[in-house]
Amino acid sequence: MTIGYVFATPFSREGERLSLGELLWDPGTTSRLADLVGPGTRCLEVGAGRGSIAGWMAARGADVTAVDLDASRLDWLRARGVSVHECDITVDALPGRRYDVVHARLVLQHVRDRAEVVRRLCAVLRPGGHLVLEDTDTATTLGTVQGVLRPDVRAAAYAVMAESGYHPRCGLLDVDLALRAGLVDVHAEGRAEVVGGGTPAGRWFVLWLEHLRPAMVAAGQVSSVDIDAAVAELGDPDLRWLSQVMITVIGRKAADVLAA
Repeated sequence: MTIGYVFATPFSREGERLSLGELLWDPGTTSRLADLVGPGTRCLEVGAGRGSIAGWMAARGADVTAVDLDASRLDWLRARGVSVHECDITVDALPGRRYDVVHARLVLQHVRDRAEVVRRLCAVLRPGGHLVLEDTDTATTLGTVQGVLRPDVRAAAYAVMAESGYHPRCGLLDVDLALRAGLVDVHAEGRAEVVGGGTPAGRWFVLWLEHLRPAMVAAGQVSSVDIDAAVAELGDPDLRWLSQVMITVIGRKAADVLAA
């Protein structure tokens, strides 16, 4: 990630936002990692956030290293045997090498030189190891039966994110990045969640807008009143919408490729 990472700005409820994101996305992530992670598996969790996936890996008996721009939320993992490092993957050397599994969720979509980051991740994989990339495609975000919820607010939020290097279709782009990096047996699938207003998942979308609110208002595309109206709708228990599509891309480093 870069210094301009859009969610690195001060926000008192960032811990809650990250926690709710785990509730939304972790079940799909763990189901896709389950066949790759087990006792003795050497895993690198990139952009670990609050550490839920790294903790899940460790609970399965894996040997886990976790990295994030801000490792302050990851101290609890050390007591579970996880090696924790504060790391900017765009410039810092990754700790260790010859991992069996390298996993990065909601990371590549926020970096600018994605091809270089994928090269770095592949370099620490052992031959035969798997790279698992998970990023979103925003085509479905806030889609309802009647259409897109508050399309002006949605567009303003993604415009602010794009200013920091965010790619709204990165989930699909990850397939090309994996292939260009020389990974083999590359396959991908997407999942979207139906989210109800007033639920924990719905709250995650509220905090997404609240975190971005100052930048959205400063950009002048929407007002705080517009954002208030969107937040109120997201709290309506009678409203349901689609999440982004989370795309999981899994590729294997060819067994005849020597570690860099």
